[in-house]
Amino acid sequence: MTIRAHGNLAPSRSCSPAGEWTFKPKSYPHFDAFLSEDDARSLAADPTRVASHAFFPFLRYHQRWTKFTDKGEKGDVKERPIRFASRADSYIFSYYRHLLSQPFEKELKERGLDGSVLAYRRVIGANGRGQCNIHFALEAISAIRALGNCCAIALDISSFFESLDHGRLKAIWCGLLGTDRLPADHYRVFQAITAYSVVDREELFERLGYIGPKYMSKTGEPINGYLVEKSLIPRRLCTGQEFREKIAGGDGQKSLIKKHRKPYGIPQGSPISDLLANFYLLDFDTAVKAKVDGMGGRYFRYSDDILIVVPVDRVAAVELEEWVRSQIVLHGPKLRIKAEKSAIFCYEGSGGDQSWSRIMGEQGKNGLEYLGFRYDGRNMFLRDSTLSGLQRKAAASAKRVALGLLRRYPEKSTDQIIAEFNVSAFLQRYGRVQDFESKADDVRNWTFWTYATRAAKITAPLGLPIYRQLRNYRRNMRAHLKRALEKGR
Repeated sequence: MTIRAHGNLAPSRSCSPAGEWTFKPKSYPHFDAFLSEDDARSLAADPTRVASHAFFPFLRYHQRWTKFTDKGEKGDVKERPIRFASRADSYIFSYYRHLLSQPFEKELKERGLDGSVLAYRRVIGANGRGQCNIHFALEAISAIRALGNCCAIALDISSFFESLDHGRLKAIWCGLLGTDRLPADHYRVFQAITAYSVVDREELFERLGYIGPKYMSKTGEPINGYLVEKSLIPRRLCTGQEFREKIAGGDGQKSLIKKHRKPYGIPQGSPISDLLANFYLLDFDTAVKAKVDGMGGRYFRYSDDILIVVPVDRVAAVELEEWVRSQIVLHGPKLRIKAEKSAIFCYEGSGGDQSWSRIMGEQGKNGLEYLGFRYDGRNMFLRDSTLSGLQRKAAASAKRVALGLLRRYPEKSTDQIIAEFNVSAFLQRYGRVQDFESKADDVRNWTFWTYATRAAKITAPLGLPIYRQLRNYRRNMRAHLKRALEKGR
């Protein structure tokens, strides 16, 4: 552990960054009651209360998606466990993220990493506004173009959040605070995020009667579904007594609480997890950036996605990729960058006209892919898998829209409905972006359409082909709608 302590940085309260902690009300269903902003601030900012706070289990659900594949082939279904904290717990995690952000930002600047570690931070651009992954992708691709003859090495850390070693995490946490041991309140937060418990949301809703047998399969087997409208599920799912009896097994039923007992892994989805994952790799980032800088290249890391651009030949690029993979295991016994998740692209030429070849890996058959974009040596595009996934979502959405239009206009023909349907307005509100998080103020309101048009504008002239991709997307959306209307009659 080589992180430097800041001598006069006292523990806990003096770590609070300039500016106020932002309160964001939580209205989702969970185990505890709604807290006002005053109550949330009073709890989170009181070290004594935090040190003795009883944290609830996280609720867990699985985010599932189908991997992009060639037409006619069946993509693998992937899933990622997402765990979210109760309201009070979430406010505490958020507040301690706020407290730790300033020493983390200071450490990044001292190490020269503030332009390399990009995710989960508010990075201010030359225009004084927050930057997002669009700007980061453009910067990386601009680096490739500036170097001319170079290699781009793309790597992905496997199961990143689930692999963080608790002992190392604690040591880095202490280093940021400038202490040998965590203060009681910080230690309680550390315990809550490492020795955590979870309750599966579907099992919970079934136990509480919100989910149960609703449909019958063709073979006569019951299929579960929601028995009440989701909007009618109360924000507080149960009282303290009901939690002990129904959830924790106090009335003789099997407890739904599952404890995480491994010495590694933190729950992805909590307000503090992203910051912890970011500062966990401080020493790794420092070592890799120093190596890459010495070769005249650029180092970028966006969470578990790493991109290295270096003016070297193919042999040196392969050696560097192997060296980076050997380095990651020095920073936690469970951390891995799998060789099959690495890809190396070689670029030749300059003046905006580069040829490329992929010499390693399977990612990016049409060029380097990074942060949702693709670069073919001349232009930037939206990544193929991004558009493929959105096409699948568009098809499903078109079915729902078509049923509503058919009920509303039963006397009109398919062509008449399509002619009157405002596709542009639909596209502008359709497809909220979830894969491109940033700290830009308005990103939470972006849809795919606003994101894509913003991307084309920011990346122009390199990204002008994105407009062509959007024209195709508009045409495909009309085709999805027409097919849905015809099938619905």
